[in-house]
Amino acid sequence: MPLLEMSNQLEGTILDATALIDFVYLGDWEWLKKQYGPLYIAQELLDSDNLEVETREMAVKHLTPICLETEAMFKSFLNFSLEAPLLSIADRSTLALAQHRVLLCASDDGLMVETCKKHNIPYTRTLRLLTEMVKNNYKTVTQVKEYVKMLIEKRGKHISPKVLNTWYQDLGKI
Repeated sequence: MPLLEMSNQLEGTILDATALIDFVYLGDWEWLKKQYGPLYIAQELLDSDNLEVETREMAVKHLTPICLETEAMFKSFLNFSLEAPLLSIADRSTLALAQHRVLLCASDDGLMVETCKKHNIPYTRTLRLLTEMVKNNYKTVTQVKEYVKMLIEKRGKHISPKVLNTWYQDLGKI
């Protein structure tokens, strides 16, 4: 099922730190809100000392903070720590919220994506969102390629050459 069709069945999108930082660099918040809103962030991520001031300010401006609020959410949060002890508190909270509030989880973190797959939590990655921008005539192929170049060069984002080449080929088919 295409990402936008799937997102219509969800209650919104929750961003983890990787997706948040990517969109701080990209700045296309209005598009993201229009296509995937409402947009959320785990309160535990906002409370983290690891966020830079600008990133935190953008999160507060564009995302609604949400907290774990049910026993089932807390149980999932604890189970994620047992299954994947390398997940941060913010990541475990993001996953539990996505799972129980029926949210699309936006992440480029490998362990987050692996955990989403294991628990059938719908997820998306930045390259997939950029592809959607092209499919919806919001950006051109050239523009999203420039976005990726900026994320790699200015943000320091690592995207494997194999993944990047496959993505470029897929973009050429749009």
